[in-house]
Amino acid sequence: MCESKQRKTTSKCLTPYPKKKNHIGRRLLRSRGYVATPCILHGPQGGKKCLEIAARVKGSSGTRGIKGASGRGSSCTAATTMRAALALLFLAIAAAATAYPEPTHDDRILADKPFLQRQKAILKLLVRIQQPNYYDDQVQLAASYDIEANTNNYKNPQVVKQFLWAYKKGLLPRGVSYSPYYTTQSYETKLAFDLLYYANDFDTFLKTAAWLRDIINEGQFHYAISLAAFLREDLNDIVLPPPYEIYPQLFVSSDIIQKAYETKMKDVSQTSHKTYVFPANYTVQTPEQFLTYFTEDVGLNTYYAYYYFNYPTFLNSTEYDVHFDRRGELFYYTRQQLLARYSLERLSWDLPDIEAYYYDTPFQTTYYPNLRYPNGQEVPVRPFDYYYGYANNYDYYFPEDIKSYENRIRDGIDFGFFFSGTGKVKHSLYEDHLKGINYLGDVIEGNGDTSNKRFYAWNTALINNPLNVSTPNVTFFYVSSQLAPSALQNIFTALRDPANYQILKRINYLFQRYKNYLPRYTHEELTFPDANIKIENVEVGKLITFLDYFDIDLDNVVSVKTPEDGLYVDYRARQTRLNHKPFTYGINVVSDKATDAYVRVFLGPKYDYLGREYNINDRRHYFVEIDRFTHKIQAGKTTIQRNSRDSSVVTPDYPSYRTLLRKVNDAFEGKDQFYIDRNEHYCGYPERLLLPRGKKGGQAFTFYVILTPYVKQDEQDFKSYNYKSFSYCGVGAGKKYPDDKPLGFPFDRPIYGGEFYTPNMYFKDVIIFHKKQEEVNAAITE
Repeated sequence: MCESKQRKTTSKCLTPYPKKKNHIGRRLLRSRGYVATPCILHGPQGGKKCLEIAARVKGSSGTRGIKGASGRGSSCTAATTMRAALALLFLAIAAAATAYPEPTHDDRILADKPFLQRQKAILKLLVRIQQPNYYDDQVQLAASYDIEANTNNYKNPQVVKQFLWAYKKGLLPRGVSYSPYYTTQSYETKLAFDLLYYANDFDTFLKTAAWLRDIINEGQFHYAISLAAFLREDLNDIVLPPPYEIYPQLFVSSDIIQKAYETKMKDVSQTSHKTYVFPANYTVQTPEQFLTYFTEDVGLNTYYAYYYFNYPTFLNSTEYDVHFDRRGELFYYTRQQLLARYSLERLSWDLPDIEAYYYDTPFQTTYYPNLRYPNGQEVPVRPFDYYYGYANNYDYYFPEDIKSYENRIRDGIDFGFFFSGTGKVKHSLYEDHLKGINYLGDVIEGNGDTSNKRFYAWNTALINNPLNVSTPNVTFFYVSSQLAPSALQNIFTALRDPANYQILKRINYLFQRYKNYLPRYTHEELTFPDANIKIENVEVGKLITFLDYFDIDLDNVVSVKTPEDGLYVDYRARQTRLNHKPFTYGINVVSDKATDAYVRVFLGPKYDYLGREYNINDRRHYFVEIDRFTHKIQAGKTTIQRNSRDSSVVTPDYPSYRTLLRKVNDAFEGKDQFYIDRNEHYCGYPERLLLPRGKKGGQAFTFYVILTPYVKQDEQDFKSYNYKSFSYCGVGAGKKYPDDKPLGFPFDRPIYGGEFYTPNMYFKDVIIFHKKQEEVNAAITE
């Protein structure tokens, strides 16, 4: 136990937060053997290491061990110091076991000075965007830039005139909560994006961005510059700070944000570096909240946002002269896979499958987001038995209108075609299945490539409307820009709301209606046509999941006057996140000749929540793709070895702003080298969520592998393009998706009878164990 006199030294051990009665979240954590306590570490090394020690609960007394991090001037007892050392050792071992290795492949490129300058400029633009820019060089750049006199520096000068017209009329003010789903706000974001996208060169882009930063709404600025970073060729390799560091308020509960504010107020005259770590535990009040570690995972919600940055909803391919290969189908597949993955997580808690969202009945799924927008507005609560009639405004549609639009889509699926914008040309859904699913996906998303947006006005933003205004007795004609957007109206928070998955299920019904009209795959379509290939066996290593700690940088929560002041601010929220031990699997293949194959790997359930075994057609909806890659099959026997870290579905944890800035500065000064890794894709499913939680005693799942012919789609397949996580995020603008099969093949169509089973596929029963972190650590040290 740390003595009280230690508070006078430069290193502090703070007392833990008091226990709260009936706090189910804390009770769950204690049941797993952990008690979270905050810590502070001062001094020049404080920013590098401030570890929270998780004390093992012994008995019912709740006895705690270490309460902080020891350091210079510490007067902690020798026993405490020993326990701290052991805990540090365990944490270090766990970090070594789960850290993503530095890439060593040929796609790494050493960054030159011009790239480093671009990277640093983008980082500076996104620091504390809720307050005016405090970097003098960018402030002066913005003040001296006359955009009206530089219209010729844009590939489309008309966009300058359009923006200036809207700017003079009045845009969404800074400090107002932003939602890309509001029609007016989305249009204004598009105008800002157009300026950034059509800038002739990076110099013009930077001047424009510096000018825009402090004159438009900060949410619109972040959205517009993120889209530009994903779509401009000269920014393709730029690494963006993760959105949970730019807007921590939308990823971390408001009580933790409040503690950061209060800590800043107490340390107004900070002149030395201090690191503050605030435990951000989960509170469980309903069965749905058992899944908060999944739905609130910062990596999962970042993946969802980055998908929209890759494929902006408003963007029309013809207008911008870009092509998004299989855009509509990717919309379908990413949503279907999110729903399937969520369902697997529910099975880990023996929860039944969710019901689809219905328009006509009161909505019974409550949601208490416990989030606060940067301007102080609370993200609205949705009470039990909520009905759309509680509140409305002019931006909202009645369920009757939404049902009418949906029925038009259903009719199109049944008739087999959609009308074009003129109402004359018909887009067939069944003549070419790949084109058909794209047409359908574009219409359901309501994106810029929709064939007839006026007639097929139903879209994912519209279906949310009856659930979005969550507080009764809201004034009837309230202006939507003054309302705090609900969690469903924000791409950073939508996945946190359980209602989102009920909406996804309704959307999936439309796609499944279409898929059910397609002919089922024949035996010939499922077999390997060019060779007699048989998978003899599949061996899968131990599948173990656990919860570990992850720090979220909260620096952007508080405002500072100068960049130097920001150096003394180091606030972090520490969350528990699901993770798994890296695993390997081997596939033993026999072939009568050499050939190139696509290896598709899925993970699905074996039993439902009542323990009944699924039949293959029922469980096909719940298979989640965990890898897809090409492999050279030799004549005779071939053994394919694969590591989970190599998956084409996932991306590792994102580097923090502090890490990025430090690496860029070190490279500038010649202290280190900064590499551009074109094999990493920042739009990817979180690597740590590749496996569902499983159970302590083990839970049965099915590991499925199928080999199909690899048909080259482009001369550059898997060479110059970034395909680290192409399965869910596609390949972006202007590139060819490297696969000729429907996404989700062969589980995307109904399965009947024994014709489905072929020699080139293999079902393997596997067990996923969920363990405590100390059990995982102990296994590593043995």
